[in-house]
Amino acid sequence: MSSKSDHNKKLMQAAIALLIAVSGAFAAIFVFPPALWLLIALFIAFLAYIIVHFRIESAFMKGLAFLLPFSLEFPFMSGSMLRVPTEPMIAVAAAILVLHVLRRPASIKMPVVRELAWTLPLITVFAVSTVFSSMPFVSFKFSFVNIIYLLVFYVLMMILSREKPGLFPQMLLFYGLGFLMVTLLSLYRFWQWDWNPIVLRGIFQPFYNDHTIFGASAAIMSIFWAAASQMERGAGWKLLSWILAGIFLTAVLLSGSRGALLSLAFAASVWLLFLLKPKPALIVLGFVVVLSGVWMLREPLADRFQQTEALSYDRESGLLDRTRSVGNVTTDVSNLERLNRWVSAWRMFLEKPLTGFGPGTYQFQYIPFQEPGLMNRLSVTNPWNVPEGSGGTAHSEYLLALSEMGVFGLLSWLLLMGRWSWLALRRWRSHPNRKQMMIALIALSTYFFHALVNNFLTTDKFAFLFWGTAAWLVSGHLYHEKDEVGDGEEGLEGLEGLEREGESR
Repeated sequence: MSSKSDHNKKLMQAAIALLIAVSGAFAAIFVFPPALWLLIALFIAFLAYIIVHFRIESAFMKGLAFLLPFSLEFPFMSGSMLRVPTEPMIAVAAAILVLHVLRRPASIKMPVVRELAWTLPLITVFAVSTVFSSMPFVSFKFSFVNIIYLLVFYVLMMILSREKPGLFPQMLLFYGLGFLMVTLLSLYRFWQWDWNPIVLRGIFQPFYNDHTIFGASAAIMSIFWAAASQMERGAGWKLLSWILAGIFLTAVLLSGSRGALLSLAFAASVWLLFLLKPKPALIVLGFVVVLSGVWMLREPLADRFQQTEALSYDRESGLLDRTRSVGNVTTDVSNLERLNRWVSAWRMFLEKPLTGFGPGTYQFQYIPFQEPGLMNRLSVTNPWNVPEGSGGTAHSEYLLALSEMGVFGLLSWLLLMGRWSWLALRRWRSHPNRKQMMIALIALSTYFFHALVNNFLTTDKFAFLFWGTAAWLVSGHLYHEKDEVGDGEEGLEGLEGLEREGESR
C-alpha cells in the first residue's frame, strides 16, 4: 500500500514539476521571445534522446517515410516555409545522428568514415559559396536545409542500414503506401476533370507541387522494385516486386512527366548493362560511338527538332505525342521556358564561374540573364509575381549547381555520383552484395538522367528517395566489412527485412 502511495506521490510531483516547467517556458517566451528557439532545441534533443535510449530509431524513420508524401508547406518565420510534419521530424533525426556519434562512436567504423569523406567537397562548396553569396541569408537557409537532408537521409541512413540492412526497403514500402494514397486522390481529381492533361500540373497538390516531381518519385520506385525482382528469392517475392513496380509505373504514366518516362528508358539501359556485364573498354567505346553519332548528325537532329509540332499540353495528344513534344523547341512554351532557364543559368555561371551567385539564389538572380528571343508567357520578370504555371528554378540540377555554386559545385556533385557508380560497377561480378548495389544504382540512374531537365533535391519528399537509395548502395558495399569478413550472403539481407525484422542490435 505504501509503495502505491509513494508511486502516486512521485507522479504528482512530476506533474507539478512539468506544470511549473511549462508555465516558466511560456513566461520566458513572453519576456524574451528568442527563448522559443532554445525551448524548441531542447524539445528536439529530448525526443531524440528518448528514441535513441529505447532504440526505436528504425520505427521513427519508418514513420517519417510514411508521412513524407503528405508533408505540406506552411509559412514559418522571415518569409520561410516549413514542411509539416516532416521537417520537424527531420530535425529530430539530425539530433539522433548527433547522439549516435556521441554515445556510440565505435559504431562509426573507418570504412563508413572513408565513404562520408566523399561528401565533404559538396558540404565545403555549400559553405564557401554561401560566404560569397549575393544573398547570404537566403544561401545560409538553403545550404542548411540541404546539408541536413544529406546528414539525415544519407549519413544517418548509412549508419542505420549497416545495423539493419533491410531498413531502407522497409522505409520505401512505407513511403510507397503514403504515395499510393496521394496517387488515388490525384486519380480521382483527374477523373473529375475528364482526364484533361492540362490539369495534370495541379492534381497532385497540395502534397506534390508539380507533376514532374511526382513522376520522378514514381520512376525511382518503379525501377527499384522491378530490379529488386532479380533478388534470389521465391516466386512470391518476384510477384510482389513486379506488382509494386507496376503500381508505380502506372503513377509515372499518370503524371505525364516526359522526363520521368525518358529517365526510365535510361535506367533500363543501365540495367541492361548490368545483365550483359560488358568489359569496361566496350562501355567506353559505346559512349564514344553514341556521342560521335550525335555530333555527326547534329544538323539533321536540329532540323528534326524544328519540325516537331507535338505539344505537351495538347488535350488530344496521346502519351507518345506528349513524349515526342520534348523535341518541340519552337511552339511548346514549356520547352521554350526550359531553354530560357538553361541559357540564364549558363550566363550566370560565366558571370561568376568560381563561386556562383550563392545557393538558393537562382530564382532571384536569373531574371536579367534571360534570352529575349526565348521569353514567353511563362517567363518571369518579377520573382515575387510569378505567372501561373511557371515557377521553379533552373530546371536542371547540374546547371543549377553551376549558376549557384560555380564549377566546384558541379564537380562536387559529379564526384559523388561517380563514386556511387564506381562502387556498384567495380566488382559487379564478384561482390557479395552486387545485386543490392545494382538495384540501387539502377534506381539512382533515373535521377542522374532526370536531373538534366529538372531539380528536386531541395524537397524532402525526393531528397529521401535520392539520398536514401545512395546510402543503401554504399551500406551494401560496406556491409561485408562490418566484421571484416563476409559469408557471401549479406547482400540478400538487404531485403530480408521486408518479410521479417532484422536482428536486434
